[in-house]
Amino acid sequence: MKNFAFDVWDGGRLTVNRDFSPLLLLNGLTTFDLLMDFSGGRVAKNVLRERTTTRIELADEAGVERVFFLKRHRRPPLVELVKPWLRLQRPIHGARNEWDAILRFHQTGIATMLPVVLGEERGRSFLLTAAIEGCCKVTEWLTDHAGSLRNGQLQSLRQIVDGVAEVARTMHAAGMHHQDFYLTHLMLPIDGTPQQAPKIHVLDLGRVRWHSRLSSRWIVKDLAQLDYSASRITASDRLRFLTAYLGRPVEKSDRPLIRRVLRKSRAISRHSVKNGL
Repeated sequence: MKNFAFDVWDGGRLTVNRDFSPLLLLNGLTTFDLLMDFSGGRVAKNVLRERTTTRIELADEAGVERVFFLKRHRRPPLVELVKPWLRLQRPIHGARNEWDAILRFHQTGIATMLPVVLGEERGRSFLLTAAIEGCCKVTEWLTDHAGSLRNGQLQSLRQIVDGVAEVARTMHAAGMHHQDFYLTHLMLPIDGTPQQAPKIHVLDLGRVRWHSRLSSRWIVKDLAQLDYSASRITASDRLRFLTAYLGRPVEKSDRPLIRRVLRKSRAISRHSVKNGL
């Protein structure tokens, strides 16, 4: 579990991780407008017009460039505000939800991004996080080792399966669900310790929700997204994941859960094919 100390800048518009205050001061990024209107960097993700993610580099006192990601949210169109209510769901807009989710993940002991700055003002907001260094996406690891999973990398694969299961179990036990829980949003250290499961880092927490009691609907959705994205994982490895996730051998009473996960996984596949995803 990691705790952070925060300071409030710019008349309450910025919440700043104290560990990064010197770096922000050094680079002159001390107000909401300077960060919201930051023109440098390279766009890393631009799914929606009102939300962009930019990769930026900031030099520290030694002149070393450090990498950060600036996710900016602008006012969403009215339809995006109304649509969730029609589904009887609370809308999630702006950077606040992801900021709070990052803090909850750290408090729960799940590795994720380091929070640097949260900025909020009149429907606009942003989140600045430090890049996760020395890691690669689980999907990239599986692609790179596709030809060696059944020999030299078998033990590493099993450790990754155990690590992903631990993340899912811990997250759900804490009442949280991800909603975009695909392998592409999970990262692992490039140079891990061979004898233990790698510390899996979870990305893209923008749609994470938490409840006093997590319903099976959300558990099934998260597990189905993992199943859909794990096309290279064999049935035996999936069983290993489920055993680690449950914390016990799979029993006959688990069959309804497995069937629901598989049905949802197939539905995700059909939706992806239909929409060219």
